[in-house]
Amino acid sequence: MNPALAEKTRLDLESFIETEYPAVVGAVGLITGNRQDAVDAVQDAIVGFLAKPPRHPVDNIAAWITVVASNRIRDSYRRKDAEARALQKVGVPETESTDTMAGLDRDVVAALRELPHGQRQVCVLHYLLDQSVTTIAEGLGVTEGTIKTQLHRARTALAARLRKEDHHG
Repeated sequence: MNPALAEKTRLDLESFIETEYPAVVGAVGLITGNRQDAVDAVQDAIVGFLAKPPRHPVDNIAAWITVVASNRIRDSYRRKDAEARALQKVGVPETESTDTMAGLDRDVVAALRELPHGQRQVCVLHYLLDQSVTTIAEGLGVTEGTIKTQLHRARTALAARLRKEDHHG
């Protein structure tokens, strides 16, 4: 990496840590359902960004780190799920984690958790981290139309769930 690019990367990361780190940890925790895993994953994503920066310039480090961290946790959960299924076959009970993002209404958190991973991820990025559809699409490597569809489906599901909670809660 050339010295000018290395300095820009360092300054961008310093700015991210000073201004956006807590929100990104909270967002990743909400996406994945586990704040402690989110802290670790965000830190791993930062280290990865420094060790092997993306090939293309990153306009929004917070969005990039959120996507990378939540994807790492998702992959980790997939491995853990496979292990849990294997252990269940031999009679070992699986564990459950229930960490939530502080400050959000518990019904909203519950409704978000019921969404499929992709919808939950784009909701958190768009509505809680205020990322644009374009930024999210670039970060996830999909079209803007895909993001808009995910957001629409998520809004529909959330509205139905939260209306149901209002009438029953």
